[in-house]
Amino acid sequence: MSDVTPLPHPSATVVEVRGITRRYPRTEHAAVDDLDLDVAQGEILCLLGPSGCGKTTLLRLIAGFEMPDAGRVRIAGTTVADADTWIEPERRRIGFVFQDYALFPHLNVRQNVAFGLRQGSKAARLKQADAVLDLVGLTIFADRYPHQLSGGQQQRVALARALAPAPAVILLDEPFSNLDAALRGSTRDEVRQILKRTGTTAILVTHDQEEAMTFADRLAVMRSGRLEQVGTPEGVYERPATAFVASFLGRTNLVRGEGQGSTARTPLGNLALARPAHGQVLLSVRPEALGFSTNGTGTPVRVMQREFKGHDLTYTCQLADGERLKVVVQTGPGCPVCVGDVVPVVICGAAVPLEASTAARPRA
Repeated sequence: MSDVTPLPHPSATVVEVRGITRRYPRTEHAAVDDLDLDVAQGEILCLLGPSGCGKTTLLRLIAGFEMPDAGRVRIAGTTVADADTWIEPERRRIGFVFQDYALFPHLNVRQNVAFGLRQGSKAARLKQADAVLDLVGLTIFADRYPHQLSGGQQQRVALARALAPAPAVILLDEPFSNLDAALRGSTRDEVRQILKRTGTTAILVTHDQEEAMTFADRLAVMRSGRLEQVGTPEGVYERPATAFVASFLGRTNLVRGEGQGSTARTPLGNLALARPAHGQVLLSVRPEALGFSTNGTGTPVRVMQREFKGHDLTYTCQLADGERLKVVVQTGPGCPVCVGDVVPVVICGAAVPLEASTAARPRA
């Protein structure tokens, strides 16, 4: 890939989306609603959310497969879509990896990778394809056809084909969903390593929380066409902005309380807060932030259910004083607490005050 066109400075914004909106006929809400988003050079951003939240529509708007009703898209400093501009997908300097890979069955691996190359002689294009195949570790499969490859190998061929023209950004639409569970994790790790090794900017669409958190540098959690929260996987998981984000990224306990600045009074006792809050507040407390006390301190709960998962135990408990609040506690696999036990529970860490969902907020 010696003829790669230089991209902007590593700190530059490669993809810039401003006020993008897309509405479909006979639908009550916009599929994508006045959305702003930036993706930096070399960054892997994951669009995460439930089915119908607008993440694939946003990806297609960036790619140029759909036209926005309002807003602007810029890629590598060039406006590719706004009220006065429309640049076709093939001229946007994007690579696209589809859910079904979309490999040509009548072309071998080398020919599939070379297909998107337009410049140079046929020999030069095949040579560049070989260079990309070496990059993704598929040189020995160059003469094979797609049906002779495993699902993970086909995925890497699709990635190689997207990388070959040296795009400004690669867009991946649910690229691992067709792989079985055993292959999905290893293929995901290989693809991430390739993207990082090449410094490639990428946007991944998925509804799989584990996939998003292990693959992305940043998450953009979507709901009803809007962004609920954008941040690092650790930041979004540990400091969710809304109840939707807290619940979508994993199990959590939603506890109501009275904010008193740095603490809140709740049925679980006075809890330290991750950020100040006053008045009525809804808090997120992850199951792993709760534990059973060994010294008698804490709030008594009755264990209603015990789930053994090998690497951990998950307990569903109810407050023992008649309060109907149920809480989920996650411990190590050796915890001796059993169903029916009444034990005190304590929080290790801080509860996170939550805001109203963006989907519930009217636009100004």
